[in-house]
Amino acid sequence: MLHNLVDNAVTHSPEGGVVTLGAAQADGGHVRVWVADTGSGMEREVLEHIFERFYRADPSRARSTGGSGLGLTIAKQLVEAQGGRIWAESAPDAGSTFAFELPVAAMPPAPA
Repeated sequence: MLHNLVDNAVTHSPEGGVVTLGAAQADGGHVRVWVADTGSGMEREVLEHIFERFYRADPSRARSTGGSGLGLTIAKQLVEAQGGRIWAESAPDAGSTFAFELPVAAMPPAPA
C-alpha cells in the first residue's frame, strides 16, 4: 500500500517537488500513515473516483507511466481487508495527500 502511494506521489510531483511521508497514532487504537505531494492536485470530480478499478484521471498518462488504474483499488482492498480505511484529499494546484488508518494489534509479550 505504502509503496503504491509513494510511487504515485513521486510520479505526479514535478521535478524539484516534495513528497512527505508521516505516521502517527490515531484515535481508537489505529495508526495513520500518509503520503503528501506537491503535485498538480486533483479536481473534486476526479477525487471521487480514484479508488475505482481501472479509473485514471488522465488515461493518456497510462502509456507513459505504465499505470493500469489498479494500484489505488488494490491499496483500498488491502487496507479494508485489515479493518482500516483509506482516503485522499486534494485540490487543483495544491498537491494531494493520501492517508490510511489501520488497527494496531497488541504486541505479544517478550519471551522470558
